Order: sequence, then structure tokens, then C-alpha cells
Amino acid sequence: MDHINLSLYGITATHSYTLPGIITTLLLIFKGVIAYGLWFEQKWAPQAAIIDAIIGIAVCIIMMVVIPFTVPNINFTIRLELIPLYFYLVKMREIKLTWENL
Repeated sequence: MDHINLSLYGITATHSYTLPGIITTLLLIFKGVIAYGLWFEQKWAPQAAIIDAIIGIAVCIIMMVVIPFTVPNINFTIRLELIPLYFYLVKMREIKLTWENL
């Protein structure tokens, strides 16, 4: 597996054993664990989903604001993922309150 295309929140990788490839893979694994927890209604899942949303928003902002001004070959782009991430965060905060009261 020498060449692979990974992309998440503006982080793109063409090789899995580079820093962007490892970060993207870890984020995708984390999302998979959270999806499992939400699907099987685990008690820890809403809090983990909130952490996931916050990490996603932070990574998008870093990739949108910091990286284009520090790395010369990456241009400024508006990350539209911020819109669903915001609604994901709000919904998970609402669900967390209901989830804990069950």
C-alpha cells in the first residue's frame, strides 16, 4: 500500500505513513469508534461525539487560517465542513442531556 488518497477537514495525504496520513487515519478511526458508540447507545458516546465535533472544528479552523499562511504551497480555502460540524456539535449537546437522563 504505497499510494493512497486520504482527505478529511482539509488534511490531504497521498501516503499513509506520512504525518498527514497518520493524522487523517487516526481521525477516521476515532470517528468509527464514536459511530459504534452512538449506534449501540453507549453511555460515553455523546461526550465523545462532542469532543469529535470540537476537534473537527479546531482542525478546520487551523487548516483554514493557520496553515495557508505558514506553508507556501497551500492556498486559503473556506472550509464548508464547519457548517455541519456546528450543527453536529449543537445536536450532540442536546442529545447528551437526554441520553444521560435515560
